[in-house]
Amino acid sequence: MKSYIKFICILLLAGCDDGFKNSNIELSNFIKPEYSFKESFFNCKLVEGQTLNSVERFIPKFINSFEQMGYNSEELYFLFPVKEETTETQFFNLLLKHGEATSLDRFNLTLAALSFNEIATCNGSTISNNSLRITNQTNFNSPAISEILDCEYIDGFNYATMKLVLEQFTDALKKNNSPVDVIYSEQEGMNNNFKWTNIFLSLESRRDFVESWQELEISKEIQELLLEQSMCQSSKTYRQYKVL
Repeated sequence: MKSYIKFICILLLAGCDDGFKNSNIELSNFIKPEYSFKESFFNCKLVEGQTLNSVERFIPKFINSFEQMGYNSEELYFLFPVKEETTETQFFNLLLKHGEATSLDRFNLTLAALSFNEIATCNGSTISNNSLRITNQTNFNSPAISEILDCEYIDGFNYATMKLVLEQFTDALKKNNSPVDVIYSEQEGMNNNFKWTNIFLSLESRRDFVESWQELEISKEIQELLLEQSMCQSSKTYRQYKVL
């Protein structure tokens, strides 16, 4: 324990002469995210004349073909924006969670072989996010609610400085048995940007979580710390369906 404290003190003292920013840079060399999987996103739009029924009929064919190409432990999700029930959905997202870079190639090849572009046009994902689960408390059924925020670190901050905040946040969630899973992601080669994903059982579960979280005293402290270190765009909420 003494040697650990001494090590931390050396890290802190080493950055004093060069200022706060350099201290954070030094810290980031030692504290890095422990990624456990990759995420690849595709933004899609239905071709004129096609409907979500066309997408639904496509899914079994895709699963059969993808498995024949060597399916391992990949997971595929369809994400549809949460809108009014009467609003026709034209846009949706595909999310592939995988461990190997070759999985993305197999996925793209399968879509092309089955002529998915006749149903929907999707921007091809060539860069994947490295991801880790901040919490993994609940086994969510499909569908679930996925809330995604695209964020950027303020100059001088990074994952190393954010890690303590994440640990406080995780501890508070566990202590209050909060029904939410959180995924942190960074795009390869873009360490200044990160994606924050909250997953809930339902829209009602999300509403209840927000209300209960805001009542906690520690929530104000954590929110202030997050705002000091990063800026996030408005969240986007989806109904998330797991098909693979």
